[in-house]
Amino acid sequence: MGIAFNGAPDESTHFYLLEYLNAAHALPLATEPHESFVGAISGHTWQKGEFWYHGLPFPHILGALATTYVSSWIVSPDMLYLGARSFNWILGGVFICALFRTSRASGLSPAMSALIAGVIALIPQVTFVFCYLNSDAYGLASIALLISTLTSFIQLPTRKRALYFGLAIGLMLMAKLYFIPALVFAFVMVASVRVFKNKHVLTHMPTMIVAAIVLAAPMLVLVYHKYGEISGISGQIEFVNLHRLNPAAGFGTCYLRCGHHFLNMANLWPWLGLTLKSYFSVTGWMNLFIPTAYYQLAAFALVGVICVALDQIKPLNTTESKRDIALDYVLPLVMIIGLFPAMTLFSLIASQNSLPQPQGRYLFVTIPFLGLLLSLTAKRLIERMAK
Repeated sequence: MGIAFNGAPDESTHFYLLEYLNAAHALPLATEPHESFVGAISGHTWQKGEFWYHGLPFPHILGALATTYVSSWIVSPDMLYLGARSFNWILGGVFICALFRTSRASGLSPAMSALIAGVIALIPQVTFVFCYLNSDAYGLASIALLISTLTSFIQLPTRKRALYFGLAIGLMLMAKLYFIPALVFAFVMVASVRVFKNKHVLTHMPTMIVAAIVLAAPMLVLVYHKYGEISGISGQIEFVNLHRLNPAAGFGTCYLRCGHHFLNMANLWPWLGLTLKSYFSVTGWMNLFIPTAYYQLAAFALVGVICVALDQIKPLNTTESKRDIALDYVLPLVMIIGLFPAMTLFSLIASQNSLPQPQGRYLFVTIPFLGLLLSLTAKRLIERMAK
């Protein structure tokens, strides 16, 4: 509540669509605004031709529009932008509950499940993302729901759980591109269970597909019809072109395969440092840091968790089969850990080919999976101690 309007990255670009929908009850053209536009919700003024991200699905904006209408009855007009933000506060609750449900489905106690959900939700950058209006909060909540419904569905693939899993897939189809690896994880897990464990896991696949299509297709079709795409790439290209000639933007900065050097360490180290810091905690407009010691502690904690998780690969007892270990633990473990270097590399390549943006939010797809990693590891530790 203490963050000023647009006191966090890109909030005004999301608010423009919200304000336009509220005022015109229609989607703006990609070339909008054609003249100065003052938002009734935020009081912010967008100048003619000002940039906003078009071509993206906007379920978070519809949610914010709904909470704005409700909040208008109880919030003063000059604070109404908080009503829009409150949708992301609700998503924060959904995120925490989904993390808790994943841990419970993994076999952990309510107390341990609550602890794991709390640890993930209280990562400073995660808390910050759920405070203001943005699409990353929607992505995180959708991934958490996907993992939660996936875990339950694999355990008992009933029609009801297939419906929930399908709806979670539909939510993910409307998230940003850098969240899509979560769908890859889900599909690999379901395919592996189908091949090696339960051939009936896809019995209710039609229910799953219909649920995903019914939820996601209307908005995806609408956005494609209006803007000719559903990825937001055209908006990103426009943003790059607007800042290409600005020396401070750093367009053309090289990190990989620079001349005779495969890695340009002079550019790479600062990029990695800021990326990893903003993954844990850099608020404001990527300019408010916490003491260095906390970043070091966070790094040690992450490495420690991964080491403990890898150590738990060894069998719990002589009766545990290698197939069960591989399918239930090793496969998700490898995919979760592999997300970190993979997403870092993709983000680095994107920075080199457009504008350097060393932002930890491009690695946010990994955060809900940290909850799953902690749940799987804690379960094996508890089972091992009980033997």
